[in-house]
Amino acid sequence: MRSIWSGYIKFGTIFIPIRLYAASENLHIGFHLVHKTDCGRVHYKKVCEKDNKELETKEIVKAIDIAGECIQFTDEELKNIHPFSTRTMKILGFCEYEEIPQISLSKPYYLGTENPKKGGGTAQSFHLLREVMERKEKVAVVKWVQRNNEYIGMLQPYEDGFLLKQLLYFEQVRSPQEVEIIPSEVDQTLLKKASRVVDNMIFDFDWTSYTETYTQQLKELIEKKAAGEEIIPEIKPPETRSLEKELEKMLAMMEE
Repeated sequence: MRSIWSGYIKFGTIFIPIRLYAASENLHIGFHLVHKTDCGRVHYKKVCEKDNKELETKEIVKAIDIAGECIQFTDEELKNIHPFSTRTMKILGFCEYEEIPQISLSKPYYLGTENPKKGGGTAQSFHLLREVMERKEKVAVVKWVQRNNEYIGMLQPYEDGFLLKQLLYFEQVRSPQEVEIIPSEVDQTLLKKASRVVDNMIFDFDWTSYTETYTQQLKELIEKKAAGEEIIPEIKPPETRSLEKELEKMLAMMEE
């Protein structure tokens, strides 16, 4: 597995050499945009909306509109406020896992040791931190800079190393109060039937039994198209059904 970042965990005055790895991968298949008549690739040009002139990169700057005024910024101005990259993942402190809001958990990463030939030295400090966190049953809140962006994350012992979950900042998370929820009374008879359905559907969750089916279906579609087969899409609109009848039907099927 290829690492995407290398640096040090700063544990007080101790610097622990580490490498960062993406813990997930994209299963989706990428498509090209092409001209329908001759299959030529579509390219997008950078055109000024005022004079329709195609622009070169050197003619383009970043800007923000404030009260109708276009405020431009140079690369140098923006570079001056970029967070300073020290290749250090600083531990800000330790807390209980339950203290981390689940809604804040984002991208997962693995942390591994650095190769001794690349300055990793001994791995003792890596395993020392892992074991003490495991014994204390704590997770660490960390901060680091990657690609000019400053991130916070939750670090926890995982298998033989660490799992790092990038955390969303508080201001990134929208309030659930913004979501429209239409109030409705719940019929008690329906509630009892729904409870029986839930009781019958309780099971032991097995993560490994779930697979992403869209990509496989897409591969099959590609193979059929490549073989010249005609694809006829089948669209079935959902039917409007009685909630009570559907609950009764589910219960009847479960009791068979």
